[in-house]
Amino acid sequence: MIRPAKFSDILGLADLIAATHQRSVYADRATLDVARFKTLCVSAIQSHGKGSCLFVAVSDDGTIGGFILGVVDRLYGIAKELYATDLFFCVAPGTDARAASGLADAFLSWAERAPGVIEVRPGVSGAVEGWRRAGTLWERKGLRLDGAMYVRRVR
Repeated sequence: MIRPAKFSDILGLADLIAATHQRSVYADRATLDVARFKTLCVSAIQSHGKGSCLFVAVSDDGTIGGFILGVVDRLYGIAKELYATDLFFCVAPGTDARAASGLADAFLSWAERAPGVIEVRPGVSGAVEGWRRAGTLWERKGLRLDGAMYVRRVR
């Protein structure tokens, strides 16, 4: 089931982001700040439906198998118009494959209704393996690839 997150979900969300961080390219290079993540979740839940959204995929036994946290911001930081993007889109291995699609649908529905939003720009990075599947999912939802992201590791 896909639904807006509740405050009672935050511990489960923190567990999921910690497990995802351990599978990421940053596991040995960056320190996860769980308190900061929880603060982001609180803020997203408080302003859900306005300047942010936080949807969760919950299994029948109540386990959180995935989530998407979206925000709106000024387009390129300087326009009066807004765009919507995701800060996190995370689905645990072994979670029903429909969860990712349902989370994407919930995010898109929220983003397309958000006042002032003229563009929806979810991101896909190479932080976790399988990232190409996320790109394929967004393309199936009618989005197109727009540019690319480059990285140079400094430390």
